[in-house]
Amino acid sequence: MSNVLLVCHVSPKVGIGHLSRLLAVAQKLKVDGKINPEFLIFGTPEAQYNLRDFDKYIYPESSNLSISIKSIVSKSDVKAVVFDLYMECNLDNFEDLLVWLKDRGIKLVSVDGLIEYCNKLDLVWMPSFDFDLSRHKDCTCLLYSGWSSFLIQKKFDIREWSPGNKILILTGGGDTAKLGETIPAKLDNLLDIGMELHWVKGPFAGFPKLPKKRRLNWIIHDAPLGLDELIVKSNYVMTVFGVSFFEVLQYGIPTVVFSPYGAKDNDELVALSKEGVALVSSSAQSAISNLISLINDEKAARECSVNALQAMSVNGVQKFCKKIYFLIESKSNETNRIYSLSP
Repeated sequence: MSNVLLVCHVSPKVGIGHLSRLLAVAQKLKVDGKINPEFLIFGTPEAQYNLRDFDKYIYPESSNLSISIKSIVSKSDVKAVVFDLYMECNLDNFEDLLVWLKDRGIKLVSVDGLIEYCNKLDLVWMPSFDFDLSRHKDCTCLLYSGWSSFLIQKKFDIREWSPGNKILILTGGGDTAKLGETIPAKLDNLLDIGMELHWVKGPFAGFPKLPKKRRLNWIIHDAPLGLDELIVKSNYVMTVFGVSFFEVLQYGIPTVVFSPYGAKDNDELVALSKEGVALVSSSAQSAISNLISLINDEKAARECSVNALQAMSVNGVQKFCKKIYFLIESKSNETNRIYSLSP
């Protein structure tokens, strides 16, 4: 069976979002049984999280990207390479690598970046509801974005939302903003008695600093293998902006989202605030205030739930895998472009 090589970065600094997306793709490819997914991961040993069912190569984060990929491709029947890279990684000689791969008939796909190489790639897949594809009309590769572009695992059926006392808190795989040191005390002080807070400690994050005298019931989930079960059992979610946010949206759980990463996500959060799928906050402090408002306003919470389910109604992973099969089966000289927010 031919292989698809899935390449990403994972580390305390980078987090697990890149891996999470490619894992969703790999699981779908494995179920379809048409092609074998392999992982090439640049990161720390914790990167093996959830990968026991897949062939994998794990190299130090500082390893040379081009040399590593060439080494694997030279001894494996790779038909496509999918890049989901941390954009601050070293891309020395990257264009030469793409040419080397293309000369061997290997299809090239990028997820969430590398659009500057769009005339060397076969597909650029931007998992975003707000990406302006019209600004890239000169690209000769396939382009894809929109609400149906998110690469997310989905293990459970949708349940109708109902109010309750279970709150899920998500601060990212590494909690790089160190929210676990500051917001537990604020949450414990401000939320109503009887609330049950489920805090997910990511694989690279420290344990949250809980108050010594706690008013509320706290449950810490230490690096769970997946979030789906925790999400569907929650009544409300407070989360940082990232892959996990969209994992929550697909189940229609009323959510408050914010970015603790400076101005990095400002444009997307401004656009998101107009979609009505969640309450968008400017800081951790305002997120707590909005969480309290959401808990106390069942109508607003239900509207967020309905809007989120509608927006996330199409499975992006299935669409992505179909594009991979199309590319692999197509002739090497075939080209096409797709410009659409919801193809």
